[in-house]
Amino acid sequence: MTVPSNFCPETPPDSGGASAEQVVELQLLVTHLQRDMETLNQVVLEQQRQLDHLRLLLGRIDDRLVQMSPDSPSFDPGSERPPHY
Repeated sequence: MTVPSNFCPETPPDSGGASAEQVVELQLLVTHLQRDMETLNQVVLEQQRQLDHLRLLLGRIDDRLVQMSPDSPSFDPGSERPPHY
């Protein structure tokens, strides 16, 4: 009995299965995709933290603008110092 030159012991002949090289390539691809997914997840989490912080700052600015509104009874333009002082 002669062994064909393309015989691979991990994959039976004519089985239509993946070769060992293909399995390794797929494992590497999955590993890279998992790493990339974790990196993207960290980026999304950091962006969410930044958005939350910016929303907080915007709320504070909005509150200050409401307090400074000319319709507000405590607004006195004469008591404010100009920005160049």
